[in-house]
Amino acid sequence: MRKLALDDEIKRCRRCDGMNIAGVTASAPGYGCLTSPVALVGQSLCEKCMKTQIPFTEGSGGLIDEGIRGAGQQKKNLFISNAVHCHPPKNRASQQHEIVNCSPYLHRELEIVRPRLVITLGRDAERVLRFFYPRARISGHPFEAPRGRLSKDVPFIYNAKHPSWILRQHDDELEDEYVSNLAAAIRWSFGDARRKAE
Repeated sequence: MRKLALDDEIKRCRRCDGMNIAGVTASAPGYGCLTSPVALVGQSLCEKCMKTQIPFTEGSGGLIDEGIRGAGQQKKNLFISNAVHCHPPKNRASQQHEIVNCSPYLHRELEIVRPRLVITLGRDAERVLRFFYPRARISGHPFEAPRGRLSKDVPFIYNAKHPSWILRQHDDELEDEYVSNLAAAIRWSFGDARRKAE
């Protein structure tokens, strides 16, 4: 019920000038399972995602989909959102005030889901998650599962590059490594993460 009310707030939000205009800069709330042990957080909503209302639809989202499949999961089993829930005009980078205005929505989503692992996809997401969870344990690239007991209140964070940056490198080996690390992180969250929290 809380998530439905939050989704409605996101869809009606007018905090940023020129944002959340249907078909141009529309928003989409986070998508997926509200009890998922992992959340993926991107930078902002892509153009194709405005129609589907699902973050990381097609394009660079193909690498995300491969990582999810490699972990033996389906997209609907994860929770996926963005630092900025709207699509910035002409795919430009999100502006600082847009990130600040939108971050409370993401924080509320994560408070509902309470994932054990958050995978950040890009610098904006990384900065926002560091602000939310300054005491979080963090893995950079390549993914390394944490050792020892984890806090029940603070997720483990894996900072990954944004998949669009990976695709722009035109390097098959880099893409394979990226997908493999995503799969390893997602597998860990669904398996070892729960056991270590008990």
